[in-house]
Amino acid sequence: MARARVPHRRDQILAEASRLFAAGGFNGTAIRLIAKTCGITEAAIYRHFDNKVHLYEEVIRSKATQHDIAGQLARPTDGQDIEQVLGDLAEYVLDLARRDPELMQLMLNNSRENDPATTVLFQEIRLPLIDYLTGEIKNRVASGELRTVDPVITARCFVGMVVDCALSIGVWEIINRQSIKSSTVIRNNIPIFARGLIQPVV
Repeated sequence: MARARVPHRRDQILAEASRLFAAGGFNGTAIRLIAKTCGITEAAIYRHFDNKVHLYEEVIRSKATQHDIAGQLARPTDGQDIEQVLGDLAEYVLDLARRDPELMQLMLNNSRENDPATTVLFQEIRLPLIDYLTGEIKNRVASGELRTVDPVITARCFVGMVVDCALSIGVWEIINRQSIKSSTVIRNNIPIFARGLIQPVV
């Protein structure tokens, strides 16, 4: 009977740890707090996770599995120009931010604290976005649709801009004292970005 409860306990720890890490950051969240919230001992947590860093990394991996970013982006883009591809990718990221604000808070905390799971967060959440766009740009450069650019650098710049907008939902209004949505910022910038990529007609 105890064995049947192990996966459930692990999932419970991951769910509570995710919520607490999002609220308090890596440095501000103690294992004892996670244990207390789960109603278990710290030793029970260490039966599933080697240490706090391992637990945090597994929280990120759990989020990545939940959203299957690479799988969600694996769809044909035949007939779409680069502006549509960029727009769809940006909308996907903003929708992800709306669906999982906890993930966005984990990413925001990570950028402030430079916590030990930075590499895992990049590999599991940002890299699938970058890899997808890198492939799109590489193919379109090869076909002559886009000018010759470094696909990886270009993809990282675009994904960085979109993720920053997703992380800053609500901040624009505070800074500018006017209501500017992240989606408005993205819609403004995508045509500019796309026009810089399109191969000029000679």
